[in-house]
Amino acid sequence: MGIPRLNIKHLERDTIDFLKRQDFPEGYYLASMDLLKREERIVEVVDAPWDFIIVDEAHKFGYRTERFWKLGKMLVEARPDRDVMFLSATPHRGDPRDYISRLQLLDTYLLQGWRALDRRRFYELTHSSVLFRRTKEDVNKVYECREVFKPARFYAGVIQSRNDEAEFVEMLVSFLRSKLIEFAFERGLLSARVIPLLTILVFKRASSSPYAAMTTLERMLAKRAVSLELTKDIVDEVTSFIEVGYDDYEYTKRDPEESFNLFLEATSPLLTGRDKEEIRKLRDMARSIMERGDSKLNALIYLLENIMAEEGSKVIVFTEYKDTLNYIVKGLKLRHPEWSRNLLKLSSYETRDEKIFQKIRRAFEEDPKARILIATDVVAEGVNLQVAHIIVNYEIPWSLIKLEQRLGRVWRLGQKKEVEAYTLFMNSVADQTALNSMYCKLLNLKRAELSPRPVTGQEILFYAETEDLTKLPPSASLTVEKGKKKFVKVTEAKTILAYLEEGGAGLEKLIASIIAARREMERELKSKAILHKPKNRLDVEDTVDLLGFRNPGELLESIKNLLIASSGILDLRVLPDETELRIAKGLEMPITVDTLDEVYGFLSKGKATNNLSLVAQGPSRRIVLTPIIIRDKRNGGILFRELLGLDIEKGEVLRGGRLLELISRAILGCLGIPESSREEREIPLTVLSRALENARRFAQRLLEPNALYVDTLTRLNLRNPDRTLIRAENLEFHFEEPIGSIRFLKTLRTPTAVPEEIKKKAEMTAVELVMEIEKREGRLPVKVSAEEHYDIKSTAPSTGEVRLLEVKGHMGSEMYGELTDYEARLAEEEGERYWLYIVYNIKSGDPEWLRFQDPFRTMNWKVIKRVARRIILWPKSLEERPKVNRD
Repeated sequence: MGIPRLNIKHLERDTIDFLKRQDFPEGYYLASMDLLKREERIVEVVDAPWDFIIVDEAHKFGYRTERFWKLGKMLVEARPDRDVMFLSATPHRGDPRDYISRLQLLDTYLLQGWRALDRRRFYELTHSSVLFRRTKEDVNKVYECREVFKPARFYAGVIQSRNDEAEFVEMLVSFLRSKLIEFAFERGLLSARVIPLLTILVFKRASSSPYAAMTTLERMLAKRAVSLELTKDIVDEVTSFIEVGYDDYEYTKRDPEESFNLFLEATSPLLTGRDKEEIRKLRDMARSIMERGDSKLNALIYLLENIMAEEGSKVIVFTEYKDTLNYIVKGLKLRHPEWSRNLLKLSSYETRDEKIFQKIRRAFEEDPKARILIATDVVAEGVNLQVAHIIVNYEIPWSLIKLEQRLGRVWRLGQKKEVEAYTLFMNSVADQTALNSMYCKLLNLKRAELSPRPVTGQEILFYAETEDLTKLPPSASLTVEKGKKKFVKVTEAKTILAYLEEGGAGLEKLIASIIAARREMERELKSKAILHKPKNRLDVEDTVDLLGFRNPGELLESIKNLLIASSGILDLRVLPDETELRIAKGLEMPITVDTLDEVYGFLSKGKATNNLSLVAQGPSRRIVLTPIIIRDKRNGGILFRELLGLDIEKGEVLRGGRLLELISRAILGCLGIPESSREEREIPLTVLSRALENARRFAQRLLEPNALYVDTLTRLNLRNPDRTLIRAENLEFHFEEPIGSIRFLKTLRTPTAVPEEIKKKAEMTAVELVMEIEKREGRLPVKVSAEEHYDIKSTAPSTGEVRLLEVKGHMGSEMYGELTDYEARLAEEEGERYWLYIVYNIKSGDPEWLRFQDPFRTMNWKVIKRVARRIILWPKSLEERPKVNRD
């Protein structure tokens, strides 16, 4: 968005103390929730004078999380004067208490508990006051009316397993199921927590890859001199990763894989001799599969070969485990050593070192040769993955939330291509059950009759369309307890356990309850009007029009046109292209400009000026540019600032698209930049009052939902009557000093017949004015018209530079200069030393002027032959003018 890199600061472990010692200097700060929530860190930042706090992924502020009680309570709720925005794709996940608790962080003056607020009227009042909803479909079809978000498609590729691979999975599932049955009737630590965790972890890791299976099983068999004690802390840590929802992870200081390995080693003494024998067989089978060749790895390579054959495609291969990541990288390099330059990997190991992490991040984002990223889920933050448009899930996500999260990292704003997501399913008992029971039912998978990329030579492909991906079910099942319906969180762990305990039937039952939960949740959301009903096109245009634009498309086009008009001033090259706007700065690579951020990035590099006064070609009118500021009377804070264009003759107020279009036309048709007088910027009271009335009306309309929200809740005794959101009567409107003006004039190329006495009077007035201008600018002007073929010789005392000034005056708005043959020859000979002043509107009593250096090069001209040879010069517009001194 054109923000200088130096103004963007990262709150990291190694920077937070340094920034605190500097009293958190002004800038834009980025921080991880899980870093800040740690008690010793939150106190460091809670009292800093933040102007605005944005919390992304705000659904992670569940009321049971540390994030909620540390960040939510201390950083947000405790300081209700702060401006805060919560962003979330899944704000309501079936638990009204969870949702309302987050709203209570934002509006700390709600008086009642969540039960009193869980009613339709409350939710309706939040719409357009504290809750604003946008979906990808809404953005494309309603708000922007263009394809901002490209289509996405999910593919399920089924890989034919060899007999040994299928047998390995069957034996693994059978062994783990027997362990669960064995401990089903026992009580205490083992049955309640450890064994289910162990079976889930072993199943997930052993299903990931034969190498991950082998290393996992070997850890369980390893004999150690000192056995590791299975403490409650270790169990709690593993539980926090496995038994919570994927989107609810709260990371500890230890890497998840370290916790898993400690847990596996600590559970080793709990295994019986028969268990260890089974594990040895499984380990040997995994090793044998690796030696014979891994069908899933072969399928991945086959898919990547197809992707690499397509120039410019980038792909991310997601895996859950570092062991599998290294196994994939080794396999790819072995089969395709030429890909070594194209491969990058990101696991917890690389992210520990900030320099290594940033090097990899930049390479994938910027290096066209870096085309394959093999990553674990640590890339959840800090990497712009939309540079890739293909993702591959190497293991089956047993939670569709994980699929959604990964897909969302590439299917996002800035994605230029259609998104493809592949998940590799083996033709084994576990994968087939997951595909048929979970994916086909929750994603509405269809047999792929289109032509996706091949996964193997003999694959079966299913796919889901964009619409299906936007309607993924919530991670909850519907149960009935004591006659009451209840939503229960469904985690990946519960899904796997359902399968291990009861096979396909158990998974089918769970999926049915998830579908029931979705239907019930949709019914409740609709009946209570919890989520903002998407606006229609007319509603959107009506709201956007308050900001001076008919629609967001007009805003983008207006800003683009301003950039095009300013390209000569900003030294930019606009490349011809019928389909898109491409801009280049100097010798830099051209950039396709199709977002506001990209336009701001170019425009912000221009130099700011307080003199925006222009004279331009066009129908005669005068526009004064003046900023209006809206302040909060209660604390004096600025709430809104906008530049208005006030048409002095017509009394019109120009805003938004109309103003930007006018400024663009003025820049393109610019004849010169005169010295702006105070009188030129004076605004009649009638025009100011009209602008003020417009501003009051639009502000009041924008604040109507706020007033309704506060007044109604106060009347229902649900909100503190002494604490209100801002109201229209709290607003104070103030016009700043005008920053410039635009005068449009018709230029006359042919001189009109003017009586000689009027002409002389105009010339004399013009010469006197130019003498004053030159003196004000620190030069020493002398009249020389009696002895030279020009009017004034002006010298700069500091440098000795001499200017020869020819002055032409007009009573009206004529914009031409008429030179005699002698004057024209002198102008051509002297070149850059020769200046032509045109003073016009002398009759008004407030003359204006333009000046041109080397006029035969910087102005249009033609020869007129009457009695004597004459040369007429008139200003070039900016489009016609070469890049020279435009004084």
